Amino acid sequence: MTNYLIRVAGHLSDELLAAFPLLSAQPQTVLRGELPDQSALSDVLGRLDELGVQIAEVVYLPEHPGPAVRHGRTLT
Repeated sequence: MTNYLIRVAGHLSDELLAAFPLLSAQPQTVLRGELPDQSALSDVLGRLDELGVQIAEVVYLPEHPGPAVRHGRTLT
């Protein structure tokens, strides 16, 4: 399973949220949850498109995030 965060424009009603049982909603515009593979992610994004929901951002969330690294140096 892979964690994803999907930010959408606007507020999703409870009826729309019911279409995505593997994801939980965070304040108004963020869906977050584990999906089994990229095919499942594609299905979610396609369903959002079918429902007329504008996708603003999709973020892959590593399972075990390490320290932030920029330009080869660990940020502390």
